Amino acid sequence: MERLTKNSYPGILCGIIILILTGLPGSCFPHAKPLVGLDKVAHLCMYAGFAFACLWGYRKQFVANGIEYQKKALLIAIVISIAYGGLTELMQEFLVPSRTGDWFDFLADSIGTLVGAAIFHLFFRKKK
Repeated sequence: MERLTKNSYPGILCGIIILILTGLPGSCFPHAKPLVGLDKVAHLCMYAGFAFACLWGYRKQFVANGIEYQKKALLIAIVISIAYGGLTELMQEFLVPSRTGDWFDFLADSIGTLVGAAIFHLFFRKKK
């Protein structure tokens, strides 16, 4: 986990896409009331994908190294993804016209992060 490699690009690209989507002004989105909770599902899916993509660059090391490495990689990806979710909500609240930060969106981001990390762990954990 010491250096940035081309395997890190999916996580970086996912982070850029999330930043662009959360940075768009409210006028870019339809004003019709969406289905209840649909935006929370979108947040959950985005951050599940983001956490999974952040871990993707370390998949070979994840399998080859011990449980301590796996715990460290999972913890780092979870902290980065949850912090990023919080920062994007703050950005929406204070910097993006006609958008507001939402605690429930942040909660969906955090749950999505945990889901993405869990899915990654299930696919790439070291088999005994």
